[in-house]
Amino acid sequence: MSGGYISCGKFMGDDKSGSAISGVFTTLPECLPEEERESFILDVLDPLAEMLEETEDHFLIEADVAPRLLPPVEALYARYGEELGYPEPFDAPQLDDERGVDSIDAKWGEGIGWQYYCLHDLKIALQTSIETGAPVKIHFD
Repeated sequence: MSGGYISCGKFMGDDKSGSAISGVFTTLPECLPEEERESFILDVLDPLAEMLEETEDHFLIEADVAPRLLPPVEALYARYGEELGYPEPFDAPQLDDERGVDSIDAKWGEGIGWQYYCLHDLKIALQTSIETGAPVKIHFD
């Protein structure tokens, strides 16, 4: 089964952890103050969506974007961790099944277990990007 993968420099996320990135990006603006949401969507999320549309199988989060993306990623990760009971990230997708979310829909962004799994690796990749200057790569196969 295909999926999305997250990497940055020497960091390679877990198997298919990037699959739920669309759900993560849809939810991230909720983690910002209302007055920051529109500019975050226009300046950060829309360009990433456009890049994915152009390439169809990958996009890069450049190192200069990582500091702006990391705080809402950390906030959403903490929110889902609390809601799910702080599971091991690799085990979190199973919680979507237990909650009755269709497994395919959950994997591609509708399940918070899958999003939690994605956020874990995205957080590490963004931190790596900030430290090294390397872009975060999300690719699908």
